[in-house]
Amino acid sequence: MTLHRELELVESMDKLSELIRKFQKQLLTGDLKEYTLRQLYYIELIDKKKGISISELSKILDVNKSTVSVAINQLIDLNIVIKKQSENDKRFYYLELTPKGEDIIIKHMQVHKDTIKKILDILNPEEVDNFIKIINKISKI
Repeated sequence: MTLHRELELVESMDKLSELIRKFQKQLLTGDLKEYTLRQLYYIELIDKKKGISISELSKILDVNKSTVSVAINQLIDLNIVIKKQSENDKRFYYLELTPKGEDIIIKHMQVHKDTIKKILDILNPEEVDNFIKIINKISKI
């Protein structure tokens, strides 16, 4: 690979990083500005993985259970998440969004949809497919 090509690749990665920063900034404005990206990510995972426990969340995130517990307790204090005891196994607690948490996820997903719409307005279907393939391939590094 030539030096010129390597520089083009670095510039492209910088542009992608900037795009991600803009997306994250958009997430942290408006109705969601009082929450951190980490909190929004936890809320999103709890919404996607119905009935998830703190232990399962810590495995997915590859962080200590105690770190996840602290974050979840903050979300509980903010009335965004609740712990529910399993009816089958009283030792097991799973996480669930409160109505406030559901409202946050709706707003969060709207930002996702707005961003996706912008991308779909620019790229044709083949370019979208290629973009997804490229990102999936690169993410395995």
